[in-house]
Amino acid sequence: MSPQKIKSQQESLALESTMKSVEKLLEKLESSETPLEQSLLAFEEGIRLIRMAQKTLSEAEQKVQMLIEVDGKPVEVKSAAEEEGS
Repeated sequence: MSPQKIKSQQESLALESTMKSVEKLLEKLESSETPLEQSLLAFEEGIRLIRMAQKTLSEAEQKVQMLIEVDGKPVEVKSAAEEEGS
């Protein structure tokens, strides 16, 4: 397996783990039994995790954009459904 593929899989796992953590924090925040101080800490942690996820997604989007450009110019990418219809 290539180093790039390994890195991509690690990023994917990290993103999934981050999203699961955000979901757990949301459950904690939705609980009416969580004290205000703990709710604020959970909220802060959630914001930090979401920013990390946004950065990861932004980097992935940039990689995809680079992959679909030829000589610095965007290339039209057709979906499989469009290919079949042609």
